[in-house]
Amino acid sequence: MQETLLRVFVVGLGLLMCPKDDPGVEEWDGIVNKDMQRHEEKLLREEEKLDQEMPPVSEKIHTDKNETEHDRNFHDEQKSDQNVTEKDKLLESEGHGSNHELLRGRSTAKSDPSLPDIGTLNDFYAKYVQESSQKKWRKDEFLEGFANDLLDAMRTICGKNGSMVIEDFQMLSACNIIVPLTPPKPFSFHIQLCNHKGRDFSNMPVCGQIKLLENKKTQDCPCQTSDADEDMVCLLHSDHNENVRTEITEVCDGFLCSKNTPFLSKSLVSRWFQSTIKQAWRLISHKYEFELNIHYIDAPGALVIRFKSGKKITFSMNPVVTFNDDAYFFITPWSSSDADTFWRLSLTSYEDHLLEHLSKRLPENACHIQALEIARFLHKRQTAMTGSSALKDFHFKTALMHLLLTTDPRHWNANCVDSRLRDLLSFIERSLEKKVLKHILIGSSLTEVIELPAELIRAKPVNLFYPLVVHNCMYRNAMMHFQEMLRNAYMMVDDYRTQCHTRRALSS
Repeated sequence: MQETLLRVFVVGLGLLMCPKDDPGVEEWDGIVNKDMQRHEEKLLREEEKLDQEMPPVSEKIHTDKNETEHDRNFHDEQKSDQNVTEKDKLLESEGHGSNHELLRGRSTAKSDPSLPDIGTLNDFYAKYVQESSQKKWRKDEFLEGFANDLLDAMRTICGKNGSMVIEDFQMLSACNIIVPLTPPKPFSFHIQLCNHKGRDFSNMPVCGQIKLLENKKTQDCPCQTSDADEDMVCLLHSDHNENVRTEITEVCDGFLCSKNTPFLSKSLVSRWFQSTIKQAWRLISHKYEFELNIHYIDAPGALVIRFKSGKKITFSMNPVVTFNDDAYFFITPWSSSDADTFWRLSLTSYEDHLLEHLSKRLPENACHIQALEIARFLHKRQTAMTGSSALKDFHFKTALMHLLLTTDPRHWNANCVDSRLRDLLSFIERSLEKKVLKHILIGSSLTEVIELPAELIRAKPVNLFYPLVVHNCMYRNAMMHFQEMLRNAYMMVDDYRTQCHTRRALSS
């Protein structure tokens, strides 16, 4: 009884501490003020004392000899469908991968979350999750205009000091903006892709180094020697001379490069980008009636806009180096100093293409996005209460795509959202237990469907939960976070509905 009352109190306290604005406004709303955080930690310590009699989190890897046969029978039935395209056959065959072994016996998951009934879930999604998404267009329009103004000022500053060239930005999603960087002429970038385990890059499953090169034009003429007088005017050659050769050389200790190397440094790029943002804001701040601050010093583009009304918008505007039109390298905050020249590769665009392709196989008004967004909501609210963990939003999206590959499309009807949400949470739980969640694209045959770059088609499979293998404390924290989320699921949905209803009643 004491444990239940304490948990209800902790959940209620956490929800009260969450931002009172639209939940989509705060991307980083897991961060609370220090005083409230200390108070909450005290409550959590008391809860841990009550839970001492509970068995510890098991790290044992579970196996089931009957799974392979089960999966094979399911896919044989799928392949008998006359209307399945060749690409869909390839998608189905991918379901035999080791990551999909986690689907065995998902109805016997250790933690059966207490969820509201399907009617409540549908009402909750329609009124509180989906509705907030529809309102985001106003914020997107504001952020797009502000980002364009800020980046124009940054380009002016970069043009004067001859630093990096800032290309046109892209809005990947609400509050997530990427800013491609390129070096000025005659310099260029050369990408060296890495997919190895020789060093501890556990937070970067696929990464690369970015080498700075210089394109030097040379001619066989005495005036080009180092001893030539600077005031000499040569009449023997011109820029159009056929003897002009282009020599590509590495730029060691170049601008924003790590010491004694030609490789771009993440820490130097972060400091330069933040400094340029501050200078640009000083140029344009007189036009706006709000404050702009850097939210995290370790994240180069984590920004927060604070209005006089007390409301705020937190968003990211991160510097990236493009790999191709659909992939880019970005900076991971809080990475170790020995990995300063290794940039993580993002394949978000390719993953979105795959999700769109899988969605075409589903019934009309399928519940897959609804299940994903509700799961993300639960994760977000739990993060706001107990802090962040190794479990991130993209893990939920990856798990959903694995489920879509191995589940009969007919099971994703609109009236199945409660069952599919349980399946999604069960899949995440089993993946955490085994510390295995395979990247949906890298090292899989799905590369033939999505047409990844050749370098990635040949890459080895990537385990997105590899950090949990390397760092046991990170694993335990993620497991505790997720299990607490499952226990609080019903209360978080119910309390949030009550909170929003009360807020609307007071404002009307």
